[in-house]
Amino acid sequence: MEKASLCAVAELIKRTQDTLESIGKQFDVLCPKCLHFKMGQCMSSLLQQEFLLDGEAEVINCLFLLCYIGQPQELNPFNRTIFNYVNRHNTDQRVLSAAYFISLLPFSSHTLSSTATQIVQNCKVVNQPLKNFPYTPKADSGLSIILDDPENDSREESHYKEVLSQLFDGELTESVFVPPFSRLPPPLAISEEELIWMWPNDLDYSFHWDASISQAEGKQDDFKKLFSLAQKQALMPPQLEKVKRELQSREDALQRLPISPSSLPRLVENNPALAVEVLLILAQGQQFGEYLTSLINMELSLPALEVVNKITASLELPPQFIQYYIRNCISSCSDITDKNTQHRFVRLVCVFLTSLIRNRLVNVQDILIEIQAFCIEHSRIREATGLFRLLKSLDNKEAS
Repeated sequence: MEKASLCAVAELIKRTQDTLESIGKQFDVLCPKCLHFKMGQCMSSLLQQEFLLDGEAEVINCLFLLCYIGQPQELNPFNRTIFNYVNRHNTDQRVLSAAYFISLLPFSSHTLSSTATQIVQNCKVVNQPLKNFPYTPKADSGLSIILDDPENDSREESHYKEVLSQLFDGELTESVFVPPFSRLPPPLAISEEELIWMWPNDLDYSFHWDASISQAEGKQDDFKKLFSLAQKQALMPPQLEKVKRELQSREDALQRLPISPSSLPRLVENNPALAVEVLLILAQGQQFGEYLTSLINMELSLPALEVVNKITASLELPPQFIQYYIRNCISSCSDITDKNTQHRFVRLVCVFLTSLIRNRLVNVQDILIEIQAFCIEHSRIREATGLFRLLKSLDNKEAS
């Protein structure tokens, strides 16, 4: 499909009796947008090798299509080809016709309604055809590998199509002869492995010291680094105290805390004491509920139980949070398959629940059935038995 479109455009260039407007419309039908740049490369090669174009009218059609596919003209990637062709400074009739045609930019409706043959017939000598052309010439490197054979002046149709076929395949379009770039090896000194150092002798160096280094600049950075480290590992006691002092001294601590609900579990696991301080600050914000939800969804662990126990004693938390967290603890204990691990966590949960009940931080009646069932399921564990007796004593007191 691509090669057929390219050959069809080559035939379109030969239609010198069609108007330029018609040429543009036929080009849009023959060539999809994705092939425009490929077409431009091929037509650039046609212009550079004049023996591939037959007469001034075909040159005009080729130039028009290069301008047509590269709109707007100031961004046309083929401006260099157009500029080099028109700027040859010779009296060849093709160049004169091309110069006259380019001087008509931007093309008017009258120009577009004309044929390439009519434009050649109305050609006039133009002194400065590129005066308004939006291109600045740059140095070219390399020579095209497509050369005319001076001994073969034949323009047989089969030979012409063969050249176009090879040209439009893309293999010849971007090929050039480029001279080799020689890189001289640097001179060696003392030994074969040592290079000569280049020290300019005419430069005067002066050093500018920054007196603020390691002063106020580092405080905020140190805090952020320590806080990020606290989410990865346990801090040393001096580091922990430093972060706590910084939290207490900051008036904007709530807005500047580098933490999110998703990173809270890591802080709880590695530094539960710091997590308590942070949660006490976060309790003043509107997103505190998201952090409580993050605590509920955490895996059961001793640091998590410590944090929840301390913030429950320090803050007035929603009753639903405590109920959900206790139910999550009970469910987590039931899901543990290893007996030793399960017994250890059952003891921790029983101690946690006993502390909440004795300090009256939870309304036992809301979850009495779940806690009693938990104690009965693990009745062989001493802490579960003690918790069950505590529940019974409370129940008897209320009954009396």
